[in-house]
Amino acid sequence: MKPRRLRGLQALWAGLALSCSQAQASTVEANPLRWETLAPMPIGVQEIYPVVHGSRLIVAGGLSSELPAEQGHLSNALQIYDPSSGRWSLGPALPEGRHHAQLLSLGKSLYLIGGFVRCDSGDWCASREVLRLDDGSARWQRLGALPQALTESTAFVKQGQIHLVSGRSPRGEANAQWGDHRDVAWHWVYEAQRDRWHALADGPEIKSSAAALAAGEQAWLIGGRQYNGANLRSVHRFDAVTGRWQAEAPLAFAQAAHGVGLLGRPGQELICSIGGETADNGGGMLSQVQCRALGGDRWQVIGEMPEPRHGLGVLSLNGQLYAIGGARQPGLTQTSPRLDRLSLQARPENAEAVPQ
Repeated sequence: MKPRRLRGLQALWAGLALSCSQAQASTVEANPLRWETLAPMPIGVQEIYPVVHGSRLIVAGGLSSELPAEQGHLSNALQIYDPSSGRWSLGPALPEGRHHAQLLSLGKSLYLIGGFVRCDSGDWCASREVLRLDDGSARWQRLGALPQALTESTAFVKQGQIHLVSGRSPRGEANAQWGDHRDVAWHWVYEAQRDRWHALADGPEIKSSAAALAAGEQAWLIGGRQYNGANLRSVHRFDAVTGRWQAEAPLAFAQAAHGVGLLGRPGQELICSIGGETADNGGGMLSQVQCRALGGDRWQVIGEMPEPRHGLGVLSLNGQLYAIGGARQPGLTQTSPRLDRLSLQARPENAEAVPQ
């Protein structure tokens, strides 16, 4: 690791050591990140938004260059990874294949919301459907529809309700190709017990392909991009108590089609943003892992992925991050079944304190 990055790691770890207003900064090991490659998915997919449900990692649907073109390269599989056994299994299949759909865990049920499905005119038909799979059930149920079709959104659960923020929706009657849609800033809330949606004030930006993360009474909307535009560095925090968004320190570099999660022990977590793609310099994959302390205000690059991917899913479980699927190249090509786990190694007890 380069000396400049090591200094950045030291400063970032120092931020983790802060109590509410003051603390000593500490040095860290030269390589605090540990990547492990785990069992690959049975079906490699990209453009997924997986979820942790019952201590297992759940992937629903997705898009894959490895699936037949006659089925739109779409997967309808429910893929389940059990970290305790290190094995994948398959659950009840979706009614049809779909991608860019939001998967949420709420109580004893999974909810799959929106996304793209096949229709007579093409493979990029934005959906209004809300599906639910109850624990122990063999079939998905169709519930009430979204207010409008929505894809490439972000989602999180707060106070027993599902929030959707930003994404893409048809700009007119046409709804079959990716270019038929526009970016939006909508912020909708779903009351599962009533199967009812209501709108809050719009989110902070019109964009899509962002990532969201919830922790405590807060949620973060991180990065993304705008139609025919560049990736964004913007970060906003949502306070569930006040219902307001507030701008936060921007990312160290712009990211879209990435994933975010919490890494580290309770009370010392890092918010980490991983992977994605960029249109700069002809386009390509983003390999960097950039993080900030949960209560901090500065993002820093602290490492790289073993295999850069976009359209991947990133999940937090027991202080570790799981990077799931995605594609090794821009577009619908080189879809990967890979599953990697990222851990943050403990700071040595004999590490010397350095002044802040």
